[in-house]
Amino acid sequence: MHTIDTVVIGGGVSGLIYARERALKGDQVLVVEAQDNVGGAVWSHTLQGIETNTGAEAFAIGRDAMLGLVKDLGLKDRMVAPATGSSFIVGDDRAYASPRNAVFGMPAKPLAKDVREALGFWGAVRAWRERFVPAKRATGDDVTVAEFVRARYGKAVLERLVTPIIRGVHSADPEKLELRAVMPRLAERVQELGSARKAIEEILDQRGVRSSSGSAVHSLTPSMAELPKALARDIEAHGGRIFTHTPVLGLRASSEDRTWIITAATQAAAFTREFKARTLVIATGPEFARHLLSAPAPDIADLIPVAPATPVRLATLVLDNPELNAKPRGNGVLVDPAATTIRAKAMTHASAKWEHIHRAAEASKPGRNVVRLSYNPDADGSLPDAERFPELAIHDAAAIFGLQASDLTVADWALTDWTGTMRQSGPGHTAALKALAEALETQTRGADAPLPHLELTGAWRAGNGLEAITRFTRELASR
Repeated sequence: MHTIDTVVIGGGVSGLIYARERALKGDQVLVVEAQDNVGGAVWSHTLQGIETNTGAEAFAIGRDAMLGLVKDLGLKDRMVAPATGSSFIVGDDRAYASPRNAVFGMPAKPLAKDVREALGFWGAVRAWRERFVPAKRATGDDVTVAEFVRARYGKAVLERLVTPIIRGVHSADPEKLELRAVMPRLAERVQELGSARKAIEEILDQRGVRSSSGSAVHSLTPSMAELPKALARDIEAHGGRIFTHTPVLGLRASSEDRTWIITAATQAAAFTREFKARTLVIATGPEFARHLLSAPAPDIADLIPVAPATPVRLATLVLDNPELNAKPRGNGVLVDPAATTIRAKAMTHASAKWEHIHRAAEASKPGRNVVRLSYNPDADGSLPDAERFPELAIHDAAAIFGLQASDLTVADWALTDWTGTMRQSGPGHTAALKALAEALETQTRGADAPLPHLELTGAWRAGNGLEAITRFTRELASR
């Protein structure tokens, strides 16, 4: 059996980035993907001739990982900024702008007008008093986002700003989400600088971007699907291969020649095939990684932390409502978790936010708009029934826009479910990742290691968001 330098299991963005980096270094690379296309949660669909994103719609700016990758892939001329810089938080009876000088809703300028409008006078005063909170308060290793914000900024900042953002953008519960998992150095910088306000100000200065939540991003035209397509083209241009419809069934390690043997199904399903690799990269969710490694590497499998995934249901509506061209809710909305009249957790007015989608919608029919609503599970853990759509999405979109459901004219709609993309990293997750990294170093690297070379990547290890995934995976592949 021929030995391949690097086999990557999983053709999502993290797997493609790793494969491309190794192909550029001259490795013979193979990517095996179970689905019929690469890209994972970064893909698109077309409604009424309008290409829109089925998953990630943008990537964060102010740092250099994704910007660098986009340029390296020759996609710089496809990179676009939002057409408007505003976003709103909407509840049952009020709507307010998300403050500009903030990170995850934590304000650097608590007495600014937009913060006062969001929190009220006394809520803003309590946030301003953060400067007097002892630097070490709520900065321990396992502190959650909610514990940190409540202790330092107060209840109003947590409930009115941070929770809608964490819930709407990251599909997570701040009461359970480890602070270090989303902002690894914030607690440390608070201790060094003396206050969270100073640490947030430092982050904003480093990013060079001061925008409301959801606007400090860029996207690609005609959709973010251009990213995995370009990665795949580059891999194949440098001699790599990509097999879709090829689910991996099992692994075993060969001690004789220090290789991994990967058993995979074929598209015909009745047959299997095997690949031999000097380096194995598992770029899947943590549950499947644990499953694959449970027999050949049980000690490593047991160390993989399974950060729970929050399923998300996305509802895209194409609306023939020219009055929405006035952008009544800016580029999008986060919904107050306390709201009882709106079931969605967030809505993006895609044709208001992105000029290229607006042009495509206008070309399809003048006055046409595109919105996308996202839904998290109910208290019982279930997503709203698919049978409730599109009526539920129409109701929620109308409520957010301040209209009646009967006011909206739906030309087309689609549902997309993502079950394993948004990970909630609870207390202890960072420490667990450190233990895993140490085990990979001692057990799979070097001539005396008991196992062949193994790497693990994905959002569960790198962090949510394309910026975090890109930075982590490129560094990992460069070793």
